[in-house]
Formats: sequence, C-alpha cells, structure tokens
Amino acid sequence: MTSEYADLAGQVALITGGAGAIGRAISEGLIGVGAKVALVDIAEERLQSYGEKLASKAGSGRVLTIVADVCDSRQVRRAFDLTLEEFGRLDILVNNAAATQIMAVDLLSDEDIDLIIDTNLKGYVKCAREAVKIMKASDTKGTLLFISSKNGLEGAANKSLYCATKGGELAMARSLAKELGPFGITVNAIAPGMVATALNRKLQKKGSPFISTALAGTPTGRLTTPEQIAELVVFLSSAAGANINGETIRVDGGAAINIGMDWFLRNFLLEKGTCLKPAYSGAG
Repeated sequence: MTSEYADLAGQVALITGGAGAIGRAISEGLIGVGAKVALVDIAEERLQSYGEKLASKAGSGRVLTIVADVCDSRQVRRAFDLTLEEFGRLDILVNNAAATQIMAVDLLSDEDIDLIIDTNLKGYVKCAREAVKIMKASDTKGTLLFISSKNGLEGAANKSLYCATKGGELAMARSLAKELGPFGITVNAIAPGMVATALNRKLQKKGSPFISTALAGTPTGRLTTPEQIAELVVFLSSAAGANINGETIRVDGGAAINIGMDWFLRNFLLEKGTCLKPAYSGAG
C-alpha cells in the first residue's frame, strides 16, 4: 500500500475491546498511519495501563481511553459522546469486544446466555447505532468493521451460542453494508481463525492438543497474529479499501479450504504412509 492510501491522518477511530490483544494491535496499526483512537474496554486497570503506554508513543492528543460496558446503552452513548468531545469527529468504528463460550449447550446458564448475546450481538448493534448517527449527521464517509470469527461461518462443537452470535455479526455487517452504502459508509467483517494471543502461544509451546489439532486443519500451519488482523483493518479503513463493502474476509491460514476429505487425506492417510490406489467407484 502506498503512503497516500495508508494515510489516515486526522481521522478518528473508536475501538471496542481496546485493551485486548486484537484491540491493542488495531490501535497501534491505526496510530501508525496517523489516526487518533478512542479505546473502549470494561477492564479499567488494563485499559488505563495500555492507554498510557500507547499515548507516550503516539504523542499528545491522539489517544483516549474510556471505561465502558458495550452491553449498557448509556455507557455506549457516553463513550461516543466523549470521543466527539475529545476529537470532534468519528470516521471508523471497530466492533471488537467479545464474550466467548466453550461449554455444552445443556450447561449454559441464563447468565451465560445473556452475557454472550448482550456483548456479541446487542453490543455490536448499539455501537453501530451510535457511530452511524454521528457519521450521518456530519456526512462522514466512514467505515464500520466487525471483528467476528470463522466460527460464525462454520460452527463449532461446544460453542453453539458463541458461533450463533458471530454468525449474527456477519449477517448484521452485510445488511448494514446495503443500508449504509448509499450514505458513503462501508461495512465489512473480519473472520479470524485461532489467534496468537499470549495464552495460545503458551499453549502452543507446551504442545497443547487444542492448538495442534486446530493447526492440523490449517494449510499454513500458523496461528493468525493480532498484527495481521490490524493490517487488514488499516487497509479497509484506508482509501485503498474504500469500495470494499459487505464482505467477510477470513484470516485463518486457509482453514476453510481444508475442511472434510482433504483434511482427512492429508492428516490421517498420508501421514501414516497409507496410499489409496485410483479406482472407479461408480459415483461422481
């Protein structure tokens, strides 16, 4: 990408889940191309600590930290109000806050269900609502980005509700892309595979079967890094990505193309030295 296309100087981004690994990488990526950022997270101590470090690198007046719960409409409105008060505009929303679940459906409590739906679906639409109000009022040709998951496309055992909400995010992004395109606002979703968070890196070093099984189904054999997600956010927010709208872009090492028999052949038969001779099966 040329410097012209990557230049987001003067633009303002609000990033939810800003204190997490993906949120931090996104904020650093956007700061790196000239944007100002408002970081929103519920984890106050972690948010403030990271915000101070980022501000010291970015320079004065480019980083705002806001403690808020995306499940709470009043806190969401306050976060957007504070962003406008500080920076005077909003160009980019990155919906990134998430609640996850690895649990059989029959073990889910009502509290579990509410948390996941309120964060992953209601939180996304509440933030999108406030961002769109601001962008329409100022006639801003803005960008909405939803950080979703490949699980929203494929589903996964013991993650049924999480997958349902992630699939809902993808449907929301496509619908909003149709709705907001005429206003010059683009909406896209990013669907990462397993991400190289600090925890997943530790598990990988320990030879965790959880990680090795996931990577066995990934042609590149690599975890997705937060920085790779951030680079895509920068691209989609820039002039280079201005006519990309309504897309779900996977960042998963090709896991989608490795589902089914191909995975079975590569990881079971071939690794065991087994070879199947060509034979007419009578079927297409």
